[in-house]
Amino acid sequence: MTSATPRDRAARRRAVGVRLLAETGALWSALPVEWPRQPSPAEGAAPEEDELPGWGWRVRRTLGALLLRPRGSFAEVQEPISHAAILGFLATVRLPLWFALVIILGIRAALGGAEPQLLRPIDDALDPRLADVLSTWLLLMVPVGLPLLYFFGGLLTHVALALTGGAPRSIAATMRATGYGLAAPLAMMSAVDIPLYLGVLGSVPYLVILGLAALLFFHQLANALAGTHRIPFVRGFLVGLVPLALFVAAALGRAIFLFADFPGWTPPAASSYLLP
Repeated sequence: MTSATPRDRAARRRAVGVRLLAETGALWSALPVEWPRQPSPAEGAAPEEDELPGWGWRVRRTLGALLLRPRGSFAEVQEPISHAAILGFLATVRLPLWFALVIILGIRAALGGAEPQLLRPIDDALDPRLADVLSTWLLLMVPVGLPLLYFFGGLLTHVALALTGGAPRSIAATMRATGYGLAAPLAMMSAVDIPLYLGVLGSVPYLVILGLAALLFFHQLANALAGTHRIPFVRGFLVGLVPLALFVAAALGRAIFLFADFPGWTPPAASSYLLP
């Protein structure tokens, strides 16, 4: 008897994952990133027959479920919540492009030499050299900012729920809903960061993309909260205003240091930092 090839084994694992997604109640979570690493083999079956798909498949299927079934994905919530699974999922959709951007900027800085400063709108309030340092620091702090955005977003959302009629489920369940609502918008902003930091994306296109990402987050979060806490959809939108403001502020707080232009702003006529 010949052993299965890696390709055959991967295909079998994907088939198991598709079957589990199709069978309601087979696993408690509709989001594959929360599935156990390995289920108990069925009685009389070989151990590899119930082997679950790998992390990449789970991430793709979870993103698809969140986009196609934003409310149905939260029909079941089992506690305690696995924050590690959610943070691992967010890191997978956010950090690969961030890592590539850091490498590109490092290579460009090593090979490009000194460049003249470009005056930006933020330079009216801060020294341009300080603005460059802050923009670099905020970029390097993205891996730290990701869990902070997750936890603070969840806390603010739960407070808003408590103030608008109470939260039927725990604060951990609210964090879970907020974290999954952030996934697709964070993937969008991660892709936008590359042209933004390379200086080829203006403020107006960036603001348009940010607006679309914010609307997506607003929609995803409202559905996640409505499904998690069994609250009306309208209340989910109302509560979502608080984490929405946090998401937009975090994105704009980094981007403002990089805009060479801004609607309604005109650079001073004379400045030692202004490129002729």
